[in-house]
Amino acid sequence: MSMTEKDRVAINELREAVKEHLTPYYDTDFNLLRWLKGHNYNLELIKPKLINHLLFRKSDWDLDNLADKPRDHPVHNHWKTGLTGESGIIPNTIVNIEQTGSNDYWGMLSSYPTNEILKARVHDLESMLRAVMELEKKTNEQCSVVYIMDLTGIKMDTKLTTLLSGGLAAISAFMAEHYVELVHSFVLVNVPSFISVIWTIAKPLLPERTRNKINILNSSWKSEVLKIAEGRCLPTYWNEDELDGPFTAPIEKCVPFPVENYYKESVPKDAKLLSVGPGKTGHVDIDVKEGQTLSWEIHANGHFAFAIYDQTEVGNSDELSVYKRVYPLFSKIPGPTLVPCVDSIKCKNSGTYRFWFGNQHAWIHTLKINYVFKLE
Repeated sequence: MSMTEKDRVAINELREAVKEHLTPYYDTDFNLLRWLKGHNYNLELIKPKLINHLLFRKSDWDLDNLADKPRDHPVHNHWKTGLTGESGIIPNTIVNIEQTGSNDYWGMLSSYPTNEILKARVHDLESMLRAVMELEKKTNEQCSVVYIMDLTGIKMDTKLTTLLSGGLAAISAFMAEHYVELVHSFVLVNVPSFISVIWTIAKPLLPERTRNKINILNSSWKSEVLKIAEGRCLPTYWNEDELDGPFTAPIEKCVPFPVENYYKESVPKDAKLLSVGPGKTGHVDIDVKEGQTLSWEIHANGHFAFAIYDQTEVGNSDELSVYKRVYPLFSKIPGPTLVPCVDSIKCKNSGTYRFWFGNQHAWIHTLKINYVFKLE
């Protein structure tokens, strides 16, 4: 889709509003246009959301260069890549295959911290964004991703209900928050008879724009999906009895997480406790020295928001916007945590770092954070 004059005016206005945070890599008309379309061209609404994303891009996760790095996170051994190329049917779209029904999401959430899962996921999202940006350079038109979700093997049980309302909902919200309008449509194939039950659970948890992009194919999905993408973009394991067929993309099948590797430890005895009331925020400050490595382990009894700020230059304040963020802001990490959030950062200067926690999702629940911080 080409830009209108209205688009160009809005893009220039948005670029001016966030120019101090933009990097040359991300600063394209089409990237900014995605944010405008995703938020109905409301600059007042877009500006803080986009700045939040741009700060994330410049964090030590280094999003601008992530697609150049190897896809070698341990989670990737089980969550296989699904990017297969241009659709060939729907103009200006690239296909991604998600093995939704057979991916071992429960094993993933039982084996790795949410922050590590998101690190692995962001690599794939940045690879999708890179592919879309390259296609936009070639076509000079807005491009996007056709996200095909294969529900083969999905089972209706209590684990699925927990995943839909917890971990998977948080990952979906993260995608919607940071990768605005990257997806053209979500196409569900090999859908089980109990899809109405799944949809009843999942629908309220999805952003409205995401809900409106979902396309559920019927029982003749193998012929219907060829109206969305050419066979060269679709996995060979869809062919009958593994014979030659219309589907020729060599996608690896996902691999379950070993049960013996599930997290089994308890809260450390030396952990400290922070309680955060419903709808409130809380924080813990720690003094650091330049060059030290700050590591942490965080257990929580419910959903929570999390970020780390350097408050050295401005001192103590309740206004987070005056601080320099040194670790990405996560609006919702699902809890109670099956695996504690564990990570570390190198301190770039001496001063005070603030671990910030939010309990904005709760009405009556008091969030209890058990934490251990270490400096080396």
